[in-house]
Amino acid sequence: MATPFKKSIENVYNRMIIYSILTSILSIIIGLVLIFLPAVSNKVVGIIVGIVFLAFGINSVYKYFHRDGAKIYSLNLIFGVLYSILGIVIIIYPFSVMNFVTVCLGLFIIVNGISKINYGMWLKRGNEESWLVTLVTGAFLVTIGIMLVFNPFTALTLTQIAGAFLIITGVLNLSDTILFKNRAKQIMEIFW
Repeated sequence: MATPFKKSIENVYNRMIIYSILTSILSIIIGLVLIFLPAVSNKVVGIIVGIVFLAFGINSVYKYFHRDGAKIYSLNLIFGVLYSILGIVIIIYPFSVMNFVTVCLGLFIIVNGISKINYGMWLKRGNEESWLVTLVTGAFLVTIGIMLVFNPFTALTLTQIAGAFLIITGVLNLSDTILFKNRAKQIMEIFW
């Protein structure tokens, strides 16, 4: 029989999983729009990217304040505030310079990757078998983010590049979230 505290933690964990799935799906949808509608104005792209940052920021802050002692989310307040500030700035000033938005997206993906690396290290400390998948996902995201910041892609439009990287980030985050959901009991033992 589950104690009230453990049941509360399970509820919080399940809500965090749902929010992670929703933000990953949002990232994939926006990425698809950017790839298949590259003629979308830079202003609209800026606003969309700003909304994505803000959604991830709110999600990270939510995870921090509803973590009920979960060590895995200890850095989420910092990440959430950074994401949210960046999102608000981009929404208020949807720069027509797509380079800036692309660099911000690259920074966002780097921070996301670093948080995944942090999760992977916590999983390793808890002897969770899936730690390597999370760690590799984080390292891959950091690499993608660095590539996006320095933009070695000259043949594609920046809008399509941003869309492709949003899709990759969304898919990687979704796969990580599904892994966390499938191994919830073992992972909860590590973080609470």
